[in-house]
Amino acid sequence: MKKQLALLAALAVIGGAAYAQDSYIGLGLPGLYTLGYAYSTSPSLGLRGEYAGGLSVNKDGNQDGVNVTGSFKASRFGAFADWFPLGGGFRLVGGLTVNDIKADFTGLGSGNSTINGKSVDMTGETFNVQVKFPSTTPYLGIGYGHQKSDVKGFGFYADLGVMVGTFTADTTTSVVGKAGITQADVDAQTQKIRDSLSGLSALPSASLGLLYRY
Repeated sequence: MKKQLALLAALAVIGGAAYAQDSYIGLGLPGLYTLGYAYSTSPSLGLRGEYAGGLSVNKDGNQDGVNVTGSFKASRFGAFADWFPLGGGFRLVGGLTVNDIKADFTGLGSGNSTINGKSVDMTGETFNVQVKFPSTTPYLGIGYGHQKSDVKGFGFYADLGVMVGTFTADTTTSVVGKAGITQADVDAQTQKIRDSLSGLSALPSASLGLLYRY
C-alpha cells in the first residue's frame, strides 16, 4: 500500500509541473475502494495512476466430502492513458495493471470424494487450491471525467473496463498414496480446475466516485 501511494504522489509532482488536474476517490471492483491522481497532457489526452484495494471475503462450505474454508482478496495498481475523442468527458482508456488478486481454498476431508475418477475417503486429509489472476495485465475500457478544464472544484468520474488475463490454479494435498491416488491423479484433477477457468479470459473492472479538480 505504501509503495502504491508513493507512486501516486510521484505522479502528482510530475503533473503539478505541467497540467495538474484532479485527485479522486471511488468505490468499485475488483478493489473495494479506489484512490487516484489524473492530469492532462492536452485537451484530448490524459494520464492517470490509481490504487484499488480493500476487498477481502471469507466463506466456509462443503464440497464433495471436503470442508472448505475460502478467502478472496483483490488489490491492484494501474497506470492508464485516457483519450477524449469527442472533446468532452467521454474517454477511451488503455493501460496496465499490477495485480494481487487471488482466492485460497483450504480443504479438510470429512467423507468420500472423487479425484480423477477414483473414489477415496478424504477424512482427515487435506486438499488445498489457490486460484490466482496474473500479476500484470493489459487494461481496456471506457470512462467519463478527468477531462482538461479550467473549472475548478468537485466533480464525478466513472470507469468500466476489463483486465485481460486468465486465472491459474495450483493444488497441494496429503492424499497421495491413499486408496491408490497418485501424483498423476492429483495433477489431472488440478488440470480440470484449470480447464474450468480457461474460459475466464478477462476480469471486469468498474469504479464510480468523486474527484476534485485543481
